[in-house]
Amino acid sequence: MSITRIFLLFLILVSSAVTSIPIAKAQSGPNDFSLGIQLMREGDYEEAYEIFRNLMRENPRSFALYERTVTALINLKRYDDAIAITRERLDHSGEDFNTKVKLGEIYHIAGRSDEAFETWNRVIDQQTSNLQPYKRVAETMNQRRLYREAVEVYKQARELLGEPTLYTFEIANNQLAIGDFEQALHEYLDILAEDERRLNLIQRQLVNYDERQLYDTAIIITQERIEQESPGSIRDLRFRDFLVWLNMERGLYQRALAAAMTLERYSDNQQHALFRIGRQLRTQQEFELAEEAFNYYLNMESHPLKARSYEELSRAYQDWAGYLIDHNLDFGGSADSLFRKAFETVGHLANNYPRYDRLMQILTIQSELALDHLKLPDDAAKYHEKMKQAMESESDEALVHYVEGRILLFEGDFSMARVAFTRSNRIAGSGSIAERSRYYLGLGDFYNSDFSYSLMQLRALERQNTSFFANDALRLRFMIQDAYDEDSANEPLKRYARARYLYDTGRYNDAAGLLAPILEEPTNHPLHGVSTLLLTRTLRRIHPEIAFNVLDQHTRRPSVRQNAGEQLLWERARLAELVHVMQRSAADSDTGSGADPNAGSNARSNRSGSSNGSTSGTSPSLIIPPELLTGTGLSAYERFVQSGDSHVAIQGEVVVNYYEELLMHYPDGFYADLARNRIQEIEREAREL
Repeated sequence: MSITRIFLLFLILVSSAVTSIPIAKAQSGPNDFSLGIQLMREGDYEEAYEIFRNLMRENPRSFALYERTVTALINLKRYDDAIAITRERLDHSGEDFNTKVKLGEIYHIAGRSDEAFETWNRVIDQQTSNLQPYKRVAETMNQRRLYREAVEVYKQARELLGEPTLYTFEIANNQLAIGDFEQALHEYLDILAEDERRLNLIQRQLVNYDERQLYDTAIIITQERIEQESPGSIRDLRFRDFLVWLNMERGLYQRALAAAMTLERYSDNQQHALFRIGRQLRTQQEFELAEEAFNYYLNMESHPLKARSYEELSRAYQDWAGYLIDHNLDFGGSADSLFRKAFETVGHLANNYPRYDRLMQILTIQSELALDHLKLPDDAAKYHEKMKQAMESESDEALVHYVEGRILLFEGDFSMARVAFTRSNRIAGSGSIAERSRYYLGLGDFYNSDFSYSLMQLRALERQNTSFFANDALRLRFMIQDAYDEDSANEPLKRYARARYLYDTGRYNDAAGLLAPILEEPTNHPLHGVSTLLLTRTLRRIHPEIAFNVLDQHTRRPSVRQNAGEQLLWERARLAELVHVMQRSAADSDTGSGADPNAGSNARSNRSGSSNGSTSGTSPSLIIPPELLTGTGLSAYERFVQSGDSHVAIQGEVVVNYYEELLMHYPDGFYADLARNRIQEIEREAREL
């Protein structure tokens, strides 16, 4: 017996003792109703029935008590008793249609379907002037999953009043439940034609059915209804808006974009459908289509959403580049090109709309792009000065201190960066800026080898499980915890932290030189894997062929080969493919074929981005260290660069072999599907050639 039940019984006993009322009489008090409900929740239907039955005898007119009494009996499978109580109640109130409907329900639960339908039909026949019995019977049928029968009852009610739109939503929902999609959609569209406010209700109903056939049917019927309307009419625009949503839900993004463009055109650019789906396409990682959606407004001479479209397009480019990086698809300068586009786009916004209401956010974006991707701290400092001049509120002040901390961190002034981030975090209190400041507090401490402080900041951020930086914080903390030892000098961890700082600030040659010795060190150190990955990414920034040669030979070491991580094998396969594409492009150029130097995997997916870099993949601002090419000066490179020809030709089948090796070791890994897709694409390209 639960504590609640014991307590309630105790109250009854105390009440009985004080008032000298027999316990049986006390069980009819108000506390008994609560006890009965509690017993029902706990599944003790026998005791619950006794309580409700006693209460019902004292108050026979209460439908609530009657319903709970028969519900207890139904759960006890005492159907005959439930029917008897119901008939007893009807003898005293023969016109109570709710009780009659309940009687039909009990019959149906008991398996006496004929008697159930006979009872329900009698209710309807006796109440031809009242809609409530129709509604009650149909709702009960719906609860018993008698959807087709419920539809007929609702239609009878329609005919009774001569109202063709009566119970339209209920009829459509029941038709949807029995799979009569076509009729359901006609009903929904009738609703939408008269009341645009019901659109969200209709959408919620359709979302509950994750069926391709439903959406295909909805698209066809909606298109047919559009053809019956005058272009630009109220109904036409409502149906077109619904069609855009249907295509998005169905995953037909190109068609959704086309439908949204038509909707904008017929609505004189008042619907803003393209802006809405542009943001949705961005979240769906359909970046090229999102770009097209936002450019629609940018190509107009004027529009209320033109300025905001600049901002959204910049974010789309950033998300696009981030997707490439997160999925390790950033080869050939794709992400860098997209980040520069983002920077240029937001620059247009700041220059053309100096009174933009989100100017502080725009200046913050410019500052972050200048630091994170363009490596231009002087430009970031200029934007920071503009932010100080435009500052108006506490939230603006938090942004100013945040950007100040980012600049100081880039410049290596870790102490003053900590002060700036702490101020930003304190002023912001919570939200995006507070989380960003907290993350960079932890990252700055990591750069500065203050690992214990870094761990504290990162743990605090991880508790914000909705934070954009929570995953980054988690990865960094795990890496520190695996390698940090309070009783040692932690030289490998300090080396990695310094190399990470150099990489993040664009000093790739220095980072590569610092990380190079790991290629000759034991592979069992906790930092060996992440250090190798960082070295690979650093070398890729300098020269992809060297990066591939170093990584390929490194993974041939027995100690590495036996336990190569999935990400390391993925990096190797992707580098092999990049070098293959570069070599093929160079050969095409030599033969004058005019092949696109940016052809290949990175230009063939709508998520892959486009490269505006050189065919070699080498950044024009970098100088290849001679020791990387000659093997002199850095003993760690010597064995890996000189031991083989750094310009060995890589054919498509070799690239496929690398992907297949990854799949052999990690058939269900994170990169497995991507690797299979790449194999199919390479083989398709080979057949076309």
